[in-house]
Amino acid sequence: MRLLLPLMMLLGLTLTLQNCKPEKDECHDPANPECENYDPCYGKKPVTAEIILSQRAAPSSGGELGKLYLDEGGDVFPRVQIRFHCPLEGAKYKWTLGAETITEQTFERNFFTVPYGVYTVKLIVEKAPNTNCYPSDDGFDTVVKTFKIVPVCELETSGVYKGVWDNATDSSIVTVRTYYDGSYTDSCSFGVTRFTNLQNKGDTLTAFCILSNSEVIQESYPSLGFRKFTMRVNPQTKATDIEFYISEKKFIFKGRKIAS
Repeated sequence: MRLLLPLMMLLGLTLTLQNCKPEKDECHDPANPECENYDPCYGKKPVTAEIILSQRAAPSSGGELGKLYLDEGGDVFPRVQIRFHCPLEGAKYKWTLGAETITEQTFERNFFTVPYGVYTVKLIVEKAPNTNCYPSDDGFDTVVKTFKIVPVCELETSGVYKGVWDNATDSSIVTVRTYYDGSYTDSCSFGVTRFTNLQNKGDTLTAFCILSNSEVIQESYPSLGFRKFTMRVNPQTKATDIEFYISEKKFIFKGRKIAS
């Protein structure tokens, strides 16, 4: 009897644990018709016109750099080539950009020589609606989006930044400017990018870079081992991250933009 009681208790515990285990075939995926919580409208959307803008990093370059796009979803750009994209698949598209009408899902236009200022693009989409999920959807939608073309010196990636370098305790000031010619005076147009105090030594380094409103990428590697420079700025919060190498040593800066 003394031996039987512990065995019965062990058996009862085993059965309890087994009953608590989920069934192997339990299904809780609303997108799976085999599941009990299947929702045929899960993940479906009404016909929606949406415009996503981005900056072509280097239109004249080949390789990966020529395929790169920066600042996707942004609305402030320097004088660059801009991609206009609608993520809605399988629709009819009617874009209006200035006096031009475009009927492609995605297209690009260059703004190399336009006046600085605010521009507008309009998109109308038409697609067979999913009336089972959205009875009031008529299959048409329209959106108008504005964007700005600004001088390089008005980008969030040009200016003065305060933060801390890796393994440092005191804050530092870094400046990012461009200059156009050998006079080394600040310029508001594309040119050579000049970085001051990158090693926290009051030094100045230069490179040919691609600038967008939220990112800087080093395009060519000059002498002195300065390479792989990248900079990212959040246009809303001004939070800034910088990374680069001098020879094989990596430098990391985290801070915030404090002035233009």
